Parts: sequence; structure tokens; C-alpha cells
Amino acid sequence: MILDSRICYRALKARDARFDGRFFVAVSSTRIYCRPVCTVKPPKRENCRFFPSAAAAESNGYRPCLRCRPELAPGNASVDATSRLAQAAASMMEDRTLDQEGLDTLAGRLGITDRHLRRAFGAEFGVSPVEFAQTQKLLLAKRLLTDTALPVTEVAFASGFGSVRRFNALFKQRYRLRPGQLRGPLRGGAPVAATADLLKFELSFRPPFDWSAVSAFLGVRAIAGVEAVESGCYRRTVRIPIDGKEHTGWIAVEMSPRKPTLRVAVSASLAKALPPVLSRAKALMDLACHPAEVAQALGTLAAQSSVSR
Repeated sequence: MILDSRICYRALKARDARFDGRFFVAVSSTRIYCRPVCTVKPPKRENCRFFPSAAAAESNGYRPCLRCRPELAPGNASVDATSRLAQAAASMMEDRTLDQEGLDTLAGRLGITDRHLRRAFGAEFGVSPVEFAQTQKLLLAKRLLTDTALPVTEVAFASGFGSVRRFNALFKQRYRLRPGQLRGPLRGGAPVAATADLLKFELSFRPPFDWSAVSAFLGVRAIAGVEAVESGCYRRTVRIPIDGKEHTGWIAVEMSPRKPTLRVAVSASLAKALPPVLSRAKALMDLACHPAEVAQALGTLAAQSSVSR
């Protein structure tokens, strides 16, 4: 993805939510990278570098902002063929496909060679698939450390790491922090509360998001005994196989009343299956959507329809 620094800096100064997740800004003076909607005072333009993905920023030595939390940025969707391939691969990585099946199998499922996948991935995200997957694991671990009371050992394995030692080493190398240092309140807010049998998360989207229409759509199509929509909350049971073992539980999704996020509650029984659970929740709610692009496409279709008449 080619980024225009002038447009990116204007979006940063305006905190334009339409660009959230489409690029990240890294500040050379602090060695920290942020979302374009971060509430801190915008840095000087000469101190800014813009990256197409969190992984690209981290591969250049920047660590994530503790205030805007890049791990909460909505996903990126594109209509370009090469971008679609990279995005599809990224979604499969969130489902832990790369960990379980390897890059060759992942590429084969997309109908391309692993070499072409690496090339498409580099063009879209600025890093290799392996580097991207590492960053996704670390950002999920950062979210779990911040938002849940899971022990560090469980956080490491839930994020997809094969060993606690590897997790601790990579976390300290990338973020210049020990995992335990993220426990407790962060600047700008306290972590989401967690109970012994419940994990809570927030998934961001680009406004506007018509939750009433989405929940109504899901409600009339709900499978009895599996899904339900009650009092504006979508609930469903979940069963996900990982490494030959089935993890079962439930999720509940509702709109946050104060900010552009969906609140997602996950039963603690799904703690070891969180990457695919959260990935599928985002896909179900279409949180990678760009409303401005949808509106533009609908406007074009309406204009074409009017002309054809």
C-alpha cells in the first residue's frame, strides 16, 4: 500500500475515523506508533512516519501506544485483487491457520504459491506473513494483559505462543516492557473488568454502524438453541477445534453506548481459542467495512440506475 504522507498527516490532525486501521503513524522522537484517531497532541510532521500495518511499524522498531491501543483498530478491507489475497491471508492468520497448517498450506487454500503470497503480503502490509503473524499474537497478548485477569502463562498460550519463554523474550524485545507491566490501570483509562468465568473485549469499527439493523438481521435468522437476540444483545454458542481439541462456550455482543465499539463477552472456557473467536466475531459483524466507500458505491449505482431509465 502506497501512503501519501500529506493525506495521512491531515487525517491524523483531524483524527478522521475513516482512516482508523488503514494506516498507523510512528513518532521518531518517542519510538511509539499510534492509530490516526489517537487523542494525544499530534506530533510534528517531520517526526512522523506512516505505515500500512502495525506489523510494519513494529518491524521498524516502534512499540504500540498505550493510550489509543493499536490492537483495537478495525480491520482493513480492499477491492484490489492483490490486497484481497493479502487480506484473506491475514484473516486466516487471525484464525491461527498459519500456526496449525503452515504458509504453504495457507497459500494453497487461496489458490496461489507461497512466493506469490509473500509478494502480495509485502505489498499490502510492508512485512512478511511470519512477521505479521508475530505482531498479531503480540497485540492480542497486549489486549489480554490489559483487559483480562488471565495469568501471564495463559495469556501466552491463548495468544498462540508455543512457550512462555519465547513470549516473554519477544514481548520485551518489541515493546521494551515486561508483560506484567501492563497490568493495572493505563494512562487514559482503567482496564475492562473481568470475572473468573467471563472475558470482556471491545471491537472497534468505523462509524456509522447501524447496530439496530445488524441485530435485527441476525435476530430473524437466528438458529434456535444456538443464537438469540434479546434486549439489543446478540448471543450464540461457540464450538472451535484447535490442535485436535474442541473448545466450547458462548459469546455475547452489544453496542457500546459511548464510543464506536462493540462490547464482546466471551466465556472463560474459550480462553484458549480467543484468536479465532474474536476473528469470527469481527467477520460476523463486518467490522472491516468502510462506510464511506459503501456510500460512494451505492451513490454510483443509484446514478447509473437513474441514467438507464
